[in-house]
Amino acid sequence: MDIKEFYVQDRLAIAITSMAAIGDNIYLGLTGGTHALAKFNMKTEKMELCTEVFPWLREKSYCTKIHNSMGVLSENEVLFGEGNHFTWDGLPVYSQYLKSELPEIMLKRKREQGYADITYSDFCLDSLSEWDRERDDNGGKIVKYNVETDTIEVIADMPKYCYSQAMVVDPVNKMAYGNTIPDNHFFVVDAEKKTLKDYGRISEYGHHNLVVSPKGICYGGWMDYYNHTLKLLKFDPKVGKLEYRDTVILRDVGTKIAGNQGIDQWLVTRDGEIYVGMVANSLLFRFHEDTEEFELVGQAAKGGRMATMNEDENGIIWLGAGYPNMHLVRFDKKATGKDRFYDCGVVGKSEYRCYFHASHYQDGKLYLGETDGFTPSLHVVDLKTV
Repeated sequence: MDIKEFYVQDRLAIAITSMAAIGDNIYLGLTGGTHALAKFNMKTEKMELCTEVFPWLREKSYCTKIHNSMGVLSENEVLFGEGNHFTWDGLPVYSQYLKSELPEIMLKRKREQGYADITYSDFCLDSLSEWDRERDDNGGKIVKYNVETDTIEVIADMPKYCYSQAMVVDPVNKMAYGNTIPDNHFFVVDAEKKTLKDYGRISEYGHHNLVVSPKGICYGGWMDYYNHTLKLLKFDPKVGKLEYRDTVILRDVGTKIAGNQGIDQWLVTRDGEIYVGMVANSLLFRFHEDTEEFELVGQAAKGGRMATMNEDENGIIWLGAGYPNMHLVRFDKKATGKDRFYDCGVVGKSEYRCYFHASHYQDGKLYLGETDGFTPSLHVVDLKTV
């Protein structure tokens, strides 16, 4: 497997957590500082930082992020939501928490990039004792970025105290749909009217990503608290109602893996089929929109998580599955039996932890954005060598 690795060179950048591609450029949403956006040219293989997309955070002493909250709005515009370096409890990451999650060895790669004096305290608070939510974290923004002029425009404010944890963009209707951290509110953005509508809390948990179907409907998941089943969430912009469907996706939403439960990733194929990967056991389902039913396809890998899904020109779907060292799995939907899945092996074999959170496919190459390794690394896999 031929793999090239490219780094975002910025002191505060520690992960790639979202992607959107226009032409030859991939725009990388980062966990980092005010420069939470970078650009990678697939032809020249040049990486560069974009403008400060969150300039109002210059004095902040811990990271922000664009987390699963970015998409192409038009041929020269990217829309993204401001996230935050919060735990799932909706509180800022602080040093003891980070050290328990990421042993000291995780700083080695960051130091190898030229930041020899880096410590965990560069990216988070020492404790929460001096933190003030009203002063420090009273809410995020929805931002439009112009790729031609390298400029931003704030188009809407998030609900008070909330930030964007996941957001999917519908360029056809100039809409976006997302959920927040903390509290897991569902929200709708009208990019042309520059408005955001808050539909309130979804449930305790249920999804890591959302999807816009070929019919223009947004789907996600919600967790029925009394029995921990994972069920279908639906928002049709023509109706304007958030629907809690009784369609059961998983009888048990499953345990948390790296803080995540339920739906991990969605994919709409070129011919309009919809696939969805689960956190629990790396399970792959096909979603039939006409009947709103889920068909279990199989288990992609041992362990959990399936955060990347991409289709090539031949209809082959490439899955990133397994945690904490992600495997690249080839899925052939036309094959039968055991021939449908082929495990191509671990991508980052030499690393203590190598996990991919965002991806893009183009011209025979798979572009994987790394997170949980404490380095903003873009792995480029030449699929002809797999």
